[in-house]
Amino acid sequence: MPEAFGVRNVFKSFGHVEALRGVSLAVSRGEIVALLGDNGAGKSTLVKTMCGVYQPDSGSVELDGSSVRLTSSYDASDHGIEVVYQDLALVPDLSIQENIFLAREIPQTGWRGLIGLLDKAAMSSQSEKALETLAIRGVPTSVSVNELSGGQRQAVAIARSVLRATTALLLDEPTAALGVRQSDLVCDSIVRVAESGLAVLVISHDLERMLRIATRIVVLRRGQIALDEPSAGLTVKRIVEAMMGETAPTPAPELGK
Repeated sequence: MPEAFGVRNVFKSFGHVEALRGVSLAVSRGEIVALLGDNGAGKSTLVKTMCGVYQPDSGSVELDGSSVRLTSSYDASDHGIEVVYQDLALVPDLSIQENIFLAREIPQTGWRGLIGLLDKAAMSSQSEKALETLAIRGVPTSVSVNELSGGQRQAVAIARSVLRATTALLLDEPTAALGVRQSDLVCDSIVRVAESGLAVLVISHDLERMLRIATRIVVLRRGQIALDEPSAGLTVKRIVEAMMGETAPTPAPELGK
C-alpha cells in the first residue's frame, strides 16, 4: 500500500468556534488532493494543523502509518513536509537561487566556508535542477525575483519547497490572483511535483482546474468532510452542492488505504 500522510479524527477549537470536527484525511505519495470549501470551512486550520503550526485538541497527525507530534513548522520540515503559503515568503530583491537557498545556503568547503564564502555554483546547479523538475527551463537563476511574472514567482516558491520536501507539499491557494496562462504554469508544476513522488495537498477555490489535475477532491464544510471522492466523474455542480450542504457526506478513506 502507498505510504500516506494525513490526520486522523482531528478536532480543533478556538474558544467557542469549532474549526475542525473529527477530520480524517490521507494523502498518498504521488497523489494530488484538492481541499475545497467556503471561507471559514476549516481548510487553513487543517493545513496549519498538518504542518505543526497548530496542535490538535484531539486526534493525530500521521505519517506512513505512525502518529507524529509536530510542534512547529520546523518539526514538519524535519519530517519532509513543506508548505507554500499565499504570500510565497520570497525576497523580491534577491535572485532565484538566493531565494531557493534562503537560510539554507551552501558554504564552500575548507577555509573558504569558515570565513562565510558560499558555493554559488552548487546553489545555482541545484536551483536549476529544482526548476527543471517543474519543467521550467531557460530562466537564469541569477535573475532577481522582482523581474519574474506571478506564475514564475509561484514556481520559484514551489521549487524551493520541492528541494527541501521528501514527504509532502501543502499549497495554499497557489493560483490566487494569477491569470489563465500563469495559473496553467503553476498547475503543471503541481502535477510534476506529484509525479516526483511527493504527497500533494492543494487548497483552492479554482474548482475547474482542480478537477483537471487532482486525483481526489475533498470538500470541508463547517469543520467536517462533506465529500471525499476521486475527481474522475465529479462535476462542479456536485462539489458546490457538497460545499452548500445539499448532499450527504461521503466517508473519508482511512490512512494507508
